[in-house]
Amino acid sequence: MRRDPRLRLLSVAPLLVLVLAALPAQANWVATGTFRYEDREQDLNGFTGVISEKPIRFADVEVFSNKKVIAKGKTDAAGAFSVAVVDSTVRSVQVRALTRTESTNDLLVRVVSGKSTVYAVTSQKVANHDPSVNVNFGTMVAEAGSGGEAFNILDQGIWGADYVKALTGSRPNKLVTFRWAVAAGVTVSYTDWGTCYLRDTGGYDDGPILHEWAHYVMSYYSRTSSAGGTHYLSDCDQDLWLAFDEGRATSFGLAVRRHFGMPASNVYVRTDGASGPGHMVNAYDLETPSQYYCLGDTSEVSYSRSVWDIADGPSTTDLTPGVDEDHDRLALSDSEVWQVYTGPIMLANNISTESFWDGWFDPSVANGYLPEMRDVFGLYRIEFWPDGNEPNNTTAQAPLITANGGTWELTYFFDPDGNGEGESDVDLFRLEASSGVTYTIETLNLLSDANTALEEPDGDGVTVLASNDDRALDDSSSLLVWTAPRSDVFYVRSTHAPDFGIYGSYDLQVTSP
Repeated sequence: MRRDPRLRLLSVAPLLVLVLAALPAQANWVATGTFRYEDREQDLNGFTGVISEKPIRFADVEVFSNKKVIAKGKTDAAGAFSVAVVDSTVRSVQVRALTRTESTNDLLVRVVSGKSTVYAVTSQKVANHDPSVNVNFGTMVAEAGSGGEAFNILDQGIWGADYVKALTGSRPNKLVTFRWAVAAGVTVSYTDWGTCYLRDTGGYDDGPILHEWAHYVMSYYSRTSSAGGTHYLSDCDQDLWLAFDEGRATSFGLAVRRHFGMPASNVYVRTDGASGPGHMVNAYDLETPSQYYCLGDTSEVSYSRSVWDIADGPSTTDLTPGVDEDHDRLALSDSEVWQVYTGPIMLANNISTESFWDGWFDPSVANGYLPEMRDVFGLYRIEFWPDGNEPNNTTAQAPLITANGGTWELTYFFDPDGNGEGESDVDLFRLEASSGVTYTIETLNLLSDANTALEEPDGDGVTVLASNDDRALDDSSSLLVWTAPRSDVFYVRSTHAPDFGIYGSYDLQVTSP
């Protein structure tokens, strides 16, 4: 019988594979060197004028000749590289570091131009290189104004990935792409899931860079109800969802710098990118409440400062030592904040500072420290706890309010279970009125999306004699001008007209001639 020759080929193929696998690749030469970039330091005034060199860490490295890549590798934590090159041809060779990290399996960061190309810092050419000779290319530096910005952005992304690893045990498994280009006419920064679009002057603005990176992290690990849009640090009346999301991004982004002990980690700075000292566009210190000072959780600054104080401690680099010691008695780890963002908030509707507060005390988390949390958030009158008049939800519980008796500071927070989670609230007061006297009853200084509605119940506490919801168009405060039909006991009832949440703070006063 004739033997099929295909059987002989099949019988020797496995042996051939084994032989080849046993032979290690032999490098003809090794390329070594170090890549660094110039960083521009910042403070509250913008750039300090100090330029320091930092390593280009974990970046892809390519050895190439003309346009042909002949070997690949990566830098280490010190920016050094050693790449084995299998090549037997005499040729001119160069090496470059790229703004991407593909060669590091668990690190998914890249920086690209508006044309989606990565940036590079490239060595001088070694002409007519003998492939039997190793080459040390020395130290190559991406200078400020000539690529340093792109590598600084890459470095912030790497710090961010390592911060997530500190919180979760692993780096993010979703690629983050930073899009940045000098003089590209891009005047605003924003994030769309895995892509962070950066202002063309913001290559060294670490706070804003990490702010956008934080949006990327939260899109994959947490949730938001914010629709985004334009926002300003000076705006004290932002949409609740927007204020929370933007304040979270700032505090979480700067927490990266705090975690790794970077100087002035509590400072958020945006510059115009020009060379030389200064050039600050806006800046604020998360430890100093005097600048951009707003009350309530309709301010991103108020939220970012409040949540920042949860995890900062005596060792935190602080430009204004002693400023916040009176109200800030917390020095917890970032993990307590993280577990709220990735736990209870995932189940919340209309995510705002209210959601964070409720999540903090949720049984699944149970972080505690209620008195300390009240001090921290209360500095900005973010008050998610019963005021001193509670319970005052029924006529039997109603305290006496008098005309011209001053202002009552109130919160819509009723906590019948005592578990720290509020329920829909009513504030009821007893008014001993005189016949024929006109009383002006009004709510003022609405905070944290309070939306008041006033009623004047008769002595039975049921029959409504007068009411007002909104004082005027686009004014959610309430105003009642009411004349008592007789000398008797009446009531003043204040309720929260539901909007984004059930909480909110406000002032109530009654005046008469």
